[in-house]
Amino acid sequence: MLPAFVALCLLIITLDFRQSRLGPLERARDFATTMVSPLQRGFAVAVRPIDDFFSSIAELRDLRTRNSELEQRLERTIARSGWSKTLARENRRLHQSLKLQKSYPTMKVVTAQVLGSTPSNYRWAVQIDKGRSTGIRSDMAVVVPDGLVGKVVQVTDNSSTVLLLIDPGAAAGARIVQAGAAGLIAGGGSSDNLSLNLIGNTSRVAVDDVVVTSSYNRGVFPPGIRIGSVAEVGADTRLLEKEIEVEPAVNFTNLDFVDVLVESGPHGGRAGGRTGGDRGSRGAGSS
Repeated sequence: MLPAFVALCLLIITLDFRQSRLGPLERARDFATTMVSPLQRGFAVAVRPIDDFFSSIAELRDLRTRNSELEQRLERTIARSGWSKTLARENRRLHQSLKLQKSYPTMKVVTAQVLGSTPSNYRWAVQIDKGRSTGIRSDMAVVVPDGLVGKVVQVTDNSSTVLLLIDPGAAAGARIVQAGAAGLIAGGGSSDNLSLNLIGNTSRVAVDDVVVTSSYNRGVFPPGIRIGSVAEVGADTRLLEKEIEVEPAVNFTNLDFVDVLVESGPHGGRAGGRTGGDRGSRGAGSS
């Protein structure tokens, strides 16, 4: 069988080689090409959507992989951006703290992070992450670059409780810069304005006047720390004292870091020796 098939192939090759361009084999091949070409084109047209479909599946897989890579890159970029903003904010805060330290050259300034509100006998108090081990004692002033925050009322080795100035039991000696009149600032709780008391009705006080701490009666707060500005002045002239409301300079609901003024002078030594107060001072007011 095989020798016959080989002989037939040789015969066809010989005839194809010797025949002219119009020979029977050439015409048969042209006829076959003419008949098969439409079928090939039709088959190609029919198969092309299937081929495109499978090609699209492969491309879709590549697109999904690329999309996933881009999403991960975007997430990393956003994370780096958020981290950069955090670093920039902390950097600004440290620069502000450095300026604050220059404002109180006779005192050591201890920067502490606010851990959050703390359960205590006070309505408005926060806990910070520094305490006795860094020199902090009760009755030390707590400030931020914007102004007065409050004072330390409880101290442990590694944390402290700070009574905020807006607490209804908090108080501090205060002075109106423009009028030169001294009085007592008291907290009103929540986000209400502070109350400035003991200002005589004859004092000339105007809205937006600046209120700072005073050295009245050797209070725990150094003089000149900004408290806020006058927001409202009562108009009743029959009273002996003016009714004055002060808008705080500090946003007490957004405290991240604070600075404790660790006093190094005679007053600081006196405060440092009050070990009983370190365990928990219950005196809310300071003037």
